[in-house]
This record gives sequence, structure tokens and C-alpha cells, in this order.
Amino acid sequence: MHIPPVSDTPRPAPAGPTDPVVPSDPVVPSDSADPAALSGPPAPATPGPGAPVPPELRALVRTCLDDLDTLVGRYLTEVTALEGYDGTTVAPDDLRETARDCFELLLRLIGGLPLSEEQRGVPERLGRRRARQGMPLERLLQAVRMDFRVLWTAFLERTGPAELTQLTRGAVRVWEAVEFHTVHVHAAYLDQVAVLAREQERERTALMGRLLSSDGRDQQLVAQAATLLQVGAQSDFAVAVAHPDSQQEMRRAVSARLTGRVSHLQQHNGMLVLVAQLPHGAHAVPEPWLDGVACAVGPVARGLSRVPDAVRVAEAVAATMDGRAAGPVRPEDAWMPVAAARLGPFADVLADSVLAGLEPLAPHDRERLVETVTAYCATGSITETTRTLYCHRNTVLKRLGRFAELTGYHPVRPAEAATVLFALECARNRPA
Repeated sequence: MHIPPVSDTPRPAPAGPTDPVVPSDPVVPSDSADPAALSGPPAPATPGPGAPVPPELRALVRTCLDDLDTLVGRYLTEVTALEGYDGTTVAPDDLRETARDCFELLLRLIGGLPLSEEQRGVPERLGRRRARQGMPLERLLQAVRMDFRVLWTAFLERTGPAELTQLTRGAVRVWEAVEFHTVHVHAAYLDQVAVLAREQERERTALMGRLLSSDGRDQQLVAQAATLLQVGAQSDFAVAVAHPDSQQEMRRAVSARLTGRVSHLQQHNGMLVLVAQLPHGAHAVPEPWLDGVACAVGPVARGLSRVPDAVRVAEAVAATMDGRAAGPVRPEDAWMPVAAARLGPFADVLADSVLAGLEPLAPHDRERLVETVTAYCATGSITETTRTLYCHRNTVLKRLGRFAELTGYHPVRPAEAATVLFALECARNRPA
């Protein structure tokens, strides 16, 4: 990282050292890190090298460098009053070491003194280190900006009344050095947060992949997944699977409707799997979550260990979806195509034995009979069938009778109607 010398060109008066402006914590996405969102604030503009440093200020800098331990001690007294700097997040030795490095860097920037490559990397190392330690960004920046007060107090103590005017003219230079340091710490912190988010996402994806491919009986694996998702292993989970054609719809729905809820999207067996923790007391997937998304919904998983089974059920349903679905499809709505797809050669035998009597008919007549039978079986009502097909009651009755005459199965008898519908499903599943 290149750190140019700090200018002593006058600038608007900075915020006072006892009233630092502290930005709020950044929002880090769970699914992926956006580099544009995590780039941090721009570095303050600085002039080219060789900006003159007042001799009085440079003398003060050299005096403070010789008494660096005093500055560090004073800083530690103040910063340890902040949460996280009291030894709970940052160890005392760590805090002392980084404070010494930072003050030496700042004094050299203020005095226009040479910097080694090691010293130039101080802000980046500090920002990345605190991010890995889990220090909140707001607290980190508050601690970094305390440097100004400590430095300014040290300068005042070493300045006589006659030199105060000259020192005051150097205040902007002192603040610029601290602000330059702060901005680079901030940027490094956000870069590290993005790295950690990507690493955590990769770890979560790998672990969830293992869980979804398992039988759910490995309690250690289940516990690890629960820890990574930050959920209770005995919570209830919704499971949904989207075909490639509707994966973007599911991603958009999750992003817009499941904000603030524990959810995870995962590619598995060529499909997009959603696992989301259900609200307490929910017995089904809330309708608004996936409304309008063509996907297969598995049974509610009562515990994280049941998620793999629920995913397999949803995947079986998704594999039979033909693009006609306008929203979520549940197992109870899709058992027939799933069963037909798994019958193998028996499916062809069943379709042929039940529907063979329709073969002599012209395609148009065959389709009309099948359409009437399907519409009738959907409601069991002749009246509703006439409304659906826009035909007379007697026409519907004649078609049902004709179908029974040709096949030997009467759609008005529930057991025979079930056989007919299943045979029709098997016929639809035949390869073209």
C-alpha cells in the first residue's frame, strides 16, 4: 500500500478530537460479497511528495518518537474503556504492539520522515486483523480516531506559549495523517470482511452439500451444519427445489421475501435447493414465500436431520414438472407423475392394458374423450364438467359412456377413475 506524505495545505477545520464522526457498521451479504459495496470510502486526496514540514512540528515529532512508550501508555488507558478493547476481543499484548506501530507511522507521516515497507503496511494489517478478530467496524474506527487526541495532547504538552500559534497551523496536518490512516484501516477491514464472507459461504456450501447427500443420521455433521447456519438442530425447515428454468425466480423470491430469515440456497444434483427455517409454530411453507415460483416443495423437515429426506422428495417432484406449474407443487399434488415415472416397464403395460380400446379412434376423437374424462374426474360433477368444456350435459354423459364402453373402465366409479387417471399419466410419461 502506498502512503504518500501528508500535506500542510490548509483545509476546512476537522471535527474535534472529542467528537469523532464514526460511520455505522457495513451490511455484509450472506449469499455473496459485492466488491462495489465493500470497497470502502475513498482515500483522502494528498498532494505530491516533498510538501514542506514546519521545523517546529518536525522537532515535536522527533521528541514524541523518542518517548513513544508514553504515548502508547496514554492511549491504552483511554482505549481500554471501549468494549472489545478491554481484553475480551483484543489481547493486551496485541493492543500494545499495534498501538506502537500506529503511532510511529502517524508521527512519521506528520513529520515527513521516511517510511519502510513494513510501516506502510500498518493500516492494512490492522484493519484485516481486527476484522478477523470480530471487532465491530464502528468500534475500530472510534479507537483509531482516538490517536488524534493522544497526539495533539502530547504536542500541546511539549509546546511553549510562544509556539502555540505555529502548532495550531499544523493541526490540519495532524488530522490529515490520522484520517489518512483511518481510511486505509477502514478499506482493509471491509476487504477482509468480504474475504471472510466468501470463505464462510464456501464452507457452508461444502458442509450443506455433505448433509444433503447424507441420510441425516450423522449427528456430528448435523450439529456442524446447525452451527454454521446458526440455527437449532431441532428447528423446523421448509425445503423447495427449482428446476434450471425457474432458478432465477427462486433467487429473486428469497432475496425479496426471506430477508432477515435463516435461509440457504444450494446447487444439488443439477437443481437449486432452498432450505429455510420456518417461523415458530408454522406447519407449512408460508404462501407468500414462494408465490408465483415454479418449484417443488418437500414436506416440512422436523429437525435438520430430516432435511435430506425432504430434499429427495422435492427433487423427485421437480423431476416430473413439465413447465405448466405456475407456483409451488407439493407431494400430494404430484404423487401420480412421480409414481408413474418410477414404475419403469410396468407403466407402459398399465397404459396399454387400460387405454388399448381407444387406439382405433381418430386422434381428435380420442383426445376429446380423454379431455372429458379428465375434466370430470377433477370435480366428480357433470355440471362443472359442462362449464369447463362448454358443452351440453348429455354430451358429457355420452362421452363418459363411450369411454367406459371402449376401455371397460367407468370414470364415475372412484376406484376405476383412479386407475384410468394413473394409466393416462403413464401414457403421458412415455418417451416421444
